[in-house]
Amino acid sequence: MENSGGNTLIKNKLQLDEVGVIIPTFNEAQYLKRLITSLKELGLSKICIVDAESADETVAIAKEQGLTICYSTQKNRAFQLNLGARQFETEFYLFIHADVCLTELNESFFLKQINSTNFSFGNFKLQFDSEHWFLKLNEKFSHLKVGAFQFGDQGLLVKRRAFEAAHGYDEKLLFMEGNDIVRRLRKGFKFHKMDSKLLVSARKYEEIGVYRLQFSYFLIYFLARLGVSQVKLKKQFKRVLGS
Repeated sequence: MENSGGNTLIKNKLQLDEVGVIIPTFNEAQYLKRLITSLKELGLSKICIVDAESADETVAIAKEQGLTICYSTQKNRAFQLNLGARQFETEFYLFIHADVCLTELNESFFLKQINSTNFSFGNFKLQFDSEHWFLKLNEKFSHLKVGAFQFGDQGLLVKRRAFEAAHGYDEKLLFMEGNDIVRRLRKGFKFHKMDSKLLVSARKYEEIGVYRLQFSYFLIYFLARLGVSQVKLKKQFKRVLGS
C-alpha cells in the first residue's frame, strides 16, 4: 500500500517489539520515569538504560520499571550507546536521551516509519519546556535537515542494518557523537527529519545560562569541524563554562 507521502508501506510487517530503545544515563532520576512512562504508553517495551555509575536513584527506577540495565565502565555517550545496541537484535534502534519526553508520538507513527521501505534512519524536531525566545528559535533550527543542526538530543531512529553499516557511534568522540553519526549515515542512506517533536528539558540552559551554553555549543561544533582534537575541545568547553 502507499501512504499519502508516497512511501511504500508493507502492512503489519513489523511491530513495535522490533524497536530496541537505548538510553544513556548518568544521574537521570529526575527525568527517567517520565520518559519510560511515555515509551511504554506508545507500546515500546524493549528498553535498555546504559548507566555510567549514577549516584542517584536512576538504576533503582530502571529496576522498578523492569528495564534492561547495562553498566558502563565509561561516562562516554558514544560508548554507552554502542553497548546498549548490543543488547538487542531488533530491526530498529531508538537512541534517545533521558531528559526528553515523547508527548506527540503514537503507535501508528512508529509503525509507519519502521514499515516504510524508504526509511533507514531519521531524527525528531525539538520542543523545549521553556518559553525563552532563543530556545524557541533553536526549535526552528531543529526542523531543518542541514547537517550543522543535527544533534543527539533530537534522538535517532535507525535500522540496525544501517547502524551496523556505519559502524555505530564513534567512541573516540567526547562531543558531538550524534552529529557525527548522522553525517556518516547520510553517506549511504536517505535522511528523514521525522514530522514529530520531542519535548526536551531546558535544564542545562537554565543552570548555565542560555546564551553562554549555546555559544559554547557553537564554538565546539566549529572547532571540531576544523579538526581540533577532542581532548582540546573538552578543555575549551570547560574553559568557556568556567568549570
